[in-house]
Amino acid sequence: MALTLLIVEDDMGLRPALEESFTRRGFDVVAVSRKEDGVRVLHERNVAVALLDLHLPDGLGTDVLTVAQEVDPETSVIVMTAFPEVRTAVRAMQEGASDFVIKPFELTALHLAVDRAVEMRALRRSVRRLDQERLVRVGGSTLIGEHPVMVALREEIAKVAPSDASVLIVGRTGTGKELVAAAIHQHSERAAAPMVTVNCSAFSESLLESELFGHEKGAFTDAKESRAGFFEMADGGTLFLDEVSEMKPELQAKLLRVVEGHPFRRVGGKREIATDVRVIAATNRNLEEQIRLGAFREDLYFRLNVFRIVVPPLRDRGEDVVLLSRHFLARAAGALRKPLKRLSDKAAEHLQSYDWPGNVRELRNVIERAAILCEGDEVAPTLLPLEIQEASVVSRATRAGPGQLPSLEDVTRRYAQEVLDTLDGNISDAARVLGISRNTLKAKLRSDPDSGG
Repeated sequence: MALTLLIVEDDMGLRPALEESFTRRGFDVVAVSRKEDGVRVLHERNVAVALLDLHLPDGLGTDVLTVAQEVDPETSVIVMTAFPEVRTAVRAMQEGASDFVIKPFELTALHLAVDRAVEMRALRRSVRRLDQERLVRVGGSTLIGEHPVMVALREEIAKVAPSDASVLIVGRTGTGKELVAAAIHQHSERAAAPMVTVNCSAFSESLLESELFGHEKGAFTDAKESRAGFFEMADGGTLFLDEVSEMKPELQAKLLRVVEGHPFRRVGGKREIATDVRVIAATNRNLEEQIRLGAFREDLYFRLNVFRIVVPPLRDRGEDVVLLSRHFLARAAGALRKPLKRLSDKAAEHLQSYDWPGNVRELRNVIERAAILCEGDEVAPTLLPLEIQEASVVSRATRAGPGQLPSLEDVTRRYAQEVLDTLDGNISDAARVLGISRNTLKAKLRSDPDSGG
């Protein structure tokens, strides 16, 4: 897409010559002779570079410079001035102009100045993107797993990443949908550009619109200055819309137009802005049901759902639970500057027996907690939350099949014995872990039908 070059020059001989020259160089040129027309264009168009004469029939070119900085700080401004006004041109640079040329000038020199201005604009955009990425870019985690469902997931990512197709990632909370989006971006043609993430559930409708599309100064009470939105920050890269189902239908309509390739306007703005962004969306809801309820637009759903990826829950990934646990344990030990811990066989068995309603996120939190509590070289089962220890006992107790389900008393006794064995038979420690008295624990253990008690 051609960059827009604004020329504000009242010289009837020079202005058409500049317009023709820069049009041949591939710019989308808008040439005007008055200050008010230049200000109007700045509000209506996404201007990359502005060439400003200092003296105009209705005011000073520096007034246009001020407006350019307010509307879009990334616009590069070059001042054109006669020799006696060099000091004025220098002041203009102190106020934000990127360069100045002295009339009469060689056209080649002006071409070079504009080329430098375009490069400076690109640099400013890169710096701005990097600042934003520090806040929103996905960390260095990878998609770990050897279960067939994870192998298939990585194959899907490899197939869709090189394309520019929109992707809808579906999965329960905590399954790693953002990691899937990051993997798609990192293996795409856009990997050198930013991936910007926005959690649609974290903003009110009005604030989300401003975050996505930006706003102009004064658009609302707290809009002290103009600001680019996530779409502009992700230009050339990927925008990841997490929990897209939480977006209100009114905003969905504006998103649909942008996903379809139409330009947009910032909140409170008049100029149209076009961006080149790949959209990846994710949700933990059933969007088909949301469409039936009128909470999600069907046309937007079809636009986002060009390629669908389903991220499996952790409970369906078998021994990946242990693989992930060891990965998180090594990472936590490094962060805590502790010697590398080992996951005991009993702890691994407990982890695999648990249902993991919070998925990978819950597992990571559990392992990090265990790493903090661990004082030896091995993570024992007692360092795991009680619900995980209990789930392991119940799982083993029910393996005989539905026809031989144990009683609650039997499960309780087996769990108490499990805790006691883990603590090397120390009844006081076991009672403390279980939250019961020593006598109550002894009574539960005596109820073992195989012990003759």
